[in-house]
Formats: sequence, C-alpha cells, structure tokens
Amino acid sequence: MKSFWFFMDKLQDYMRMAAAVCIVAMATITCSDIVLRVTLNSPIFGSEEIVSICAILTIAFSMPYAHKKDVHIGVEILVRLFSHRTQAIIKAITNILSAILMFIISWRMFLFAGSIAKSGERSMNLQLPMYYFSYILAGCFLIFAIFILKDIIMFFTGAKEER
Repeated sequence: MKSFWFFMDKLQDYMRMAAAVCIVAMATITCSDIVLRVTLNSPIFGSEEIVSICAILTIAFSMPYAHKKDVHIGVEILVRLFSHRTQAIIKAITNILSAILMFIISWRMFLFAGSIAKSGERSMNLQLPMYYFSYILAGCFLIFAIFILKDIIMFFTGAKEER
C-alpha cells in the first residue's frame, strides 16, 4: 500500500508541474496575442480557446496539490468555536461527502467524454477534439477523490502524513 501512495504522490507532483506549464502557456499566449495584435494587427487565431483550455487544465491538475497542502477555501468561522473532537468529526464527514461527490463527478465526466467522443464534438475555432480534455478532467477528479480517500483512511487509522 505504501508503494501505491508513493506512486500517487509522484503523480501529484507531475500534475502540479503540468499545472505550472499550463499557467506559463496561458501567459505566453496572452502576451503574444496582445503584442501581435498591437504591432502587426494580426492576433493569434484561437488564442481565447487555447487559454480557456489551459485554465481548465490548470485547475484540474492543481486540485490534488491544493488538497494536500490544505489550501482550499473553507468556512471556519463557526467550526473554530467547536472542540477539536467535533472539528475532526466535521472534517471526516466533509471528506467522506467530498470523496463521494468527486467519484461521482469523475464517473459522469468519463461518461460525458465518451458521449462527445462518439458525437465527434470539436472546439469552435481550432476544431480540437474536446473529449481528450474531458477525459483528462475526469482523471484529475478521480485522482483528487483518491487523495481525499487517503485522508479518510488516515483519519480512521490514526496515521500521520509524512511531509
């Protein structure tokens, strides 16, 4: 089991790097588009589409890392007033419900990707097949759900995360 979590941590590291590449690509394409639009009056065809896809991929690839670092936005004003035991129970319930939701989203995204692959749906300007991105997004949701599941297992076994 330890080797599985080691593999998942490495996969999460690669996903974080992919998110960083997507951010750099977004900035590069946007700046290049502006420069070419101003200087040569010739914008990059499909730049909005590429930047939108990169933004989606950035969010998808960064979800497991954000969960690992516990930097998701949370409403803790009321929860802080409870005892540590009550806070832990609330966190466990939230993680269980989140894992269920992420598994369902991943499953439905896989089904959606399959349906748009069959229909041959493509992006508007560049005619990119959209199902590739839907499969990537579904996989990222699945990996995110597995990391939430890891937290649930660690909560019930009393194990501590090695950082």
